[in-house]
Amino acid sequence: MVAVLKQVLDAPTRESIVADMARAPMMDGRQSAGTLGQDLKSTQQVDAKSEIYRGMLQRVMNAFQSHGEFNKHAIPRRILPPLFARYAEGAFYKRHVDNAFMGPFPSMRTDMSITVFLNEPDEYEGGTLSLETPFGVQEYRLDAGDAVLYPTHYPHWVSEVTSGARLAIVTWIESLVQDPMQRDVAADMADLMEWAIENDIEQDVLLKIEKARLNLLKMWAKT
Repeated sequence: MVAVLKQVLDAPTRESIVADMARAPMMDGRQSAGTLGQDLKSTQQVDAKSEIYRGMLQRVMNAFQSHGEFNKHAIPRRILPPLFARYAEGAFYKRHVDNAFMGPFPSMRTDMSITVFLNEPDEYEGGTLSLETPFGVQEYRLDAGDAVLYPTHYPHWVSEVTSGARLAIVTWIESLVQDPMQRDVAADMADLMEWAIENDIEQDVLLKIEKARLNLLKMWAKT
């Protein structure tokens, strides 16, 4: 399932990251593309060895940790250090599938990918993120601070930027719940619990819902 998450980054955090990207040392994004991605990708990204990157990393990880919708849908076990990408005019990322395992040894399983949009869609032309899902191709050009979370096995691409510059954060998540259908059920159960609380459902019913949700997580989670 694809989840659109509102304001994963609040305005002050996002603006500070955009400002840091403007002064950070950049590197050729093809270096992080893997063997099949070398001819598919044309972007720049912040050099992960820089001091500026380390400060940006901490702010983004803090934002993920505190965002309830992200945690409800991802149920994260591990999150890779993100890429801070700049798609200048002419940049693109052709249709591809992300690697199944990433990171240093022992590498982590990539269950989900997330793209956080850092600037407003009227600041650039093109640069549409497209996902090839079982329900057809879905396209995303979200407001600054919003994100799209999706299963890593979906083929996806970013169309060529024809004017302006597209700024985005991309990273990958290993979930405690590997199966995407089980993650969907867990998220639905969390939504049901929130609805029940908001509607003052009696305590015994609340307890049964929460018991079922937690027991499913215990059955499915791989720690």
